[in-house]
Amino acid sequence: MTKNFDVELHNIQKMFGSNVVVDNFNLQVEKGECISFLGPSGCGKTTTLNMIAGFLEPDQGDILIKGKRVNGVHSNKRELGMVFQTYSLFPHMTVQENVAYGLNLKKVAKDEIVRRVKEVLEVVKLPHLGERYPKQLSGGQRQRIAIARALATEPSLLLLDEPLSNLDAKLREELRDELKRLQKEIGVTTIFVTHDQEEALYLSNRIVVLDHGKVEQIGTPLDIYNSPSTEFVHTFIGKSNRMEGRIQSQEENKLTLITDSSFILTGIRRDHSFSTDEKVSIYVRPEKINIATKEFPSKGSNQVSGTVKLTSFLGAYTECEVEVAHHTISVRLQDSHQEVQYKTGEKVYLQWKPEDVFVFSAKE
Repeated sequence: MTKNFDVELHNIQKMFGSNVVVDNFNLQVEKGECISFLGPSGCGKTTTLNMIAGFLEPDQGDILIKGKRVNGVHSNKRELGMVFQTYSLFPHMTVQENVAYGLNLKKVAKDEIVRRVKEVLEVVKLPHLGERYPKQLSGGQRQRIAIARALATEPSLLLLDEPLSNLDAKLREELRDELKRLQKEIGVTTIFVTHDQEEALYLSNRIVVLDHGKVEQIGTPLDIYNSPSTEFVHTFIGKSNRMEGRIQSQEENKLTLITDSSFILTGIRRDHSFSTDEKVSIYVRPEKINIATKEFPSKGSNQVSGTVKLTSFLGAYTECEVEVAHHTISVRLQDSHQEVQYKTGEKVYLQWKPEDVFVFSAKE
C-alpha cells in the first residue's frame, strides 16, 4: 500500500546567482511528524523552508503538500502556518486581533473567529492576555502568541523558522517544552528549522542534517547521534574527542588503529571501507570514556594514561580535561560520579570500548 505523505520534496535545487544553496534535496514527511532541519548558518535550511512555504520557488524539482504539487502556488493557498524567528506580530493590534488576523483574511464567520481565538490562546496557556499589545508581553509570551496565530487557521502544516533563537536560555527551554507538548497534543505535521542540536534532538521524530546545501543524513535523533553516517554529522552533533592516525590492520569488523602519538587503539568498522595504512580520523565521545586513578583490570578495551589538566562542574555533569601525550581528551562524568573529585596534575587512566570508537577516512 502506498503511503500518503503530508510533504514531499523531489530533487529540489535552489541557486542564488552561481551559488547552489540547496542541492538535490529529497524528503518525505509523514502526517503528524515533527521534522527538524539542522545545520550551520548558510547550509540551506531556511531557504528550503521558504520554498515549502511558497516564499521562494525552486529552480528545479517538485514540492508536494498533501499529494498536490504546489510549485507556483501562492503561500496563502498552501494551508500552512508559519512562525518566524522575530515573532512578526503587528504592534498596533491586540493579542486577540493578532491571533485572528489569518482568520479574518479567510473571511471566517465572526462567531467562529471568537471561538478559535479563545481555543488557541487556551492551548498556549495565555487566555488572560487577549487585550494586551505585543509591547506589553515578554519575549516568550510574544513567541507563544505567534504560535497561536499560526495554529488559529488550523493548518495542515506548521513551519517554524528558528522560533527560539531570540530567547534567553531559560525561556528557550520552557518554550521548547511547550512546543513539544503542543505538537504531541495537536498532532499537526511540523517542520522546524534550527542550528541548535539540542533543540533538534529534543523535539524531532526525525532530523535532516544539512551542510552546504546537501543532505548529510536523515534519521531519528538516536540514529543521528549514535550512528552518524559522515564525519560532519558526528562532529556537528554533540561533542567528541578527535585523534588522527592510520589503519594498522583489520579483521572482519575489527579495526586496529595507530594514532599519530603511537597509541594502539581498537575500533569497529561500520558502513565505511578502509585500506590498510589509510589515514583516518578517530573519534570517541566524552561520556563514553571511563576514568580512574588505577589501571583498569579489563584488557579488552582501549586504555591510556594521562594527567588531569582541568575539571569543570557543569551542573548535570562534570567535565575533566586529561592531557594524554599531545592530546587533550575530554571526559564527561554524570552526576552519579560527581562525588569523585579529580585534582589538577593527578595521574589517571582512561578506558573506552571499541564499539564507541568512530573512524572516518581523513580529509586530504
